[in-house]
This record gives sequence, structure tokens and C-alpha cells, in this order.
Amino acid sequence: MRRALKYFMMMFIVIAVSNKPVLAAPTSDQIQTQREQLEADKSNLKKAQEKRFEIEQKIENLDVQIEDTMHEIDKNKKQMDKVQENIKVTEEELKQTEEELKNEKEIFSKRMRAIYINGTDGYLEILFESNGFSDFISRVENIKSIIELDKKIMENIKLKEVQLNNKKEELNKQNDKLLALNNENSKKLDKLKISKNEQDELIKEVERQEGLYASVVDESQSKLNETLRQIQQIRNSTPKYTPSRGAAPMSGNNVVAYASNFLGTPYSWGGTTPAGFDCSGFTQYVYKHFGISLGRTTYDQIKNGYGVSREELQPGDLVFYGKGGNPTHMGIYVGNGMYIHSPRTGDVVKISSYDRSDYITARRVMR
Repeated sequence: MRRALKYFMMMFIVIAVSNKPVLAAPTSDQIQTQREQLEADKSNLKKAQEKRFEIEQKIENLDVQIEDTMHEIDKNKKQMDKVQENIKVTEEELKQTEEELKNEKEIFSKRMRAIYINGTDGYLEILFESNGFSDFISRVENIKSIIELDKKIMENIKLKEVQLNNKKEELNKQNDKLLALNNENSKKLDKLKISKNEQDELIKEVERQEGLYASVVDESQSKLNETLRQIQQIRNSTPKYTPSRGAAPMSGNNVVAYASNFLGTPYSWGGTTPAGFDCSGFTQYVYKHFGISLGRTTYDQIKNGYGVSREELQPGDLVFYGKGGNPTHMGIYVGNGMYIHSPRTGDVVKISSYDRSDYITARRVMR
């Protein structure tokens, strides 16, 4: 009985051991497959990042086009207001000219009736009734003066008629110009709406692309957090933000500290206030706080200050991006390879890596 039990237990152990799963070491083929998959994932990630950057550039370009159109519309509106004012002034001048012309015609008519009431015989009577030769000569000279005066009056009347017609013609031209400006503005507004629709689709595509490179978010977030800690240290050592009253103390750190107050401010076409900024409106607003006047657009600001190389970059420098030397975006360098900017429609003022493939140049505008 004992032998049977012992044999049974041994058989149980053998069966249990034989059924236990064995973890085999990965083969070289499996390792190679994993490496290839990793490389493929990295390649897809890079493509996703490039695609996202391409879309971001398209949105920035659209923003610039829309902002340019809005600036042009505003410029045309000012021209329209000026034309309207000129039309009012011209109409008043026309009324005055018509009144003067009417008065001169009445004076001329009275003079004509007085002089020519008896026809050409009136002149002969004046001559025949003269007392002596000298009186005759005197009367002839007087008649000549009257005739010359009549001619001059007629010339003045004709000149005023020409001026009146010219003013009417100019008024019509101004009206035509006003209508043309209205039509042009309507077309630009239509273009603006089309661009907005295109931009909405691109923003949706950006949001889809963001999910494709989530694996690098931790690395980017780590760098961003480090930059934010640096900025907080700068802010702790600078005066608390208050609305600008005159020029504030100027330094690169102060510029960064002040600019960071507007993190999260929404992007807005043509925006120049904390209610909403475009990229150049943001930088212009920040530097105005320090008593430095920058141009309104990226095209203007890239001419402000003086150029600095990447190696010379300091906090507070302006950095510009675009293609072919044509700036379409900009921001303020904050250090640590990052910059603060108002990116695009649908986004907010934030801090991003300044190292972009479309980098153009940097400008230093600090005193």
C-alpha cells in the first residue's frame, strides 16, 4: 500500500512539472522584428511631427493673409471716410460756386441791359454827343474799357463754368472710387470667410495629428516645465505685474516676466490687447510696456532693432519664422531653447521650442 502511494505521488509530481510553462529566451529573429518595429514607429512618429509642423505653417500663413486683408480693409475704410469727407466739402464748394455764378450772371445782365439797351446805336450816340476831340477820345477809351470789362466778365463766367464742370466730374470720379472700394472690400470679406473655413479644417487636422506624437509629450513637457520654473524664478525677482504707466525698467528677464503674464491669452486676428493677440500684436504690446515702439506687423518688426545670431540669443530677443526670408510668425525668446508667442487661430499664448526648420533670424530691440 505504501509502495502504491509513493508511486502515485511521484507520478503526480512528474505530471505537474511537465505541465508547468517554460519561458524561453527571445530568439534573434524576434529581437530583429522588435527593432524593425521600433524603427518603423520612430519613422511614423517623425512623419507625424513633420505633417503637424507643415499644417501649423499653413495655418500661420493663412493667419498672415487674413491679417493683411484686415489691415487692407481698415486702410480702405479710412480712405472711404476721407473720400466721403471730400465729397461733402466738394458739394459745399459746388453750391457756393453756383451761387457766385448766378450772381455774376445777374450783374452781367444788368450791365448789358444798361449799355446795350439801344443796340449798337448807343455807342454812336455816346460818340456823337461828345464835346470836342478830347472828349471824343475820352469817350472812346471809356467804351473800350467797358467792352474789355464785358469780355473779362464773360471769360470769368466761362472759367467758372469750366471749374464747375470739373468739380462735378471730380465728384463723379470720387463716387466711382467709393463704389469700387466698397466692391473691393466685399470681395476681401468673401476671401476672408473662405480662408476661415480652410483654416477650420486645418485646425481639426492639427488636433488629429497631435495624438500621433503623444510619445514625445513627456520629453517636451519636461523641458517646458523647466522653462516655466525658470520664468517663475525671474518673476519672483521682478516687480508684480501692473498696467504700464510710463516705461518699466528694461532687461531681457523683465521682458520675459512681463510677457508670461499673458500665457493662455487667445489668438485673435489683428489682436493687439490682452483680450486677444496675433503674433506681432503680442510682441508689440509687451515692448510698449517698456517704452519701446515696434512696428505693427512681422514685416515691420523684422526691421526693428539689430540682428543677432542664434549663438548670441538672449531672453527678450525677437525671433522670426517663415520661408524665403518672408516672415510669417514671430515671438520672444525666453531662454532654454524656448520662446513665448501667440501661435495661430484656435490656440493661445504659450511657450514652445524655438528651434524650427523655418527659422529666419532674430532681432534685439532692447535699449
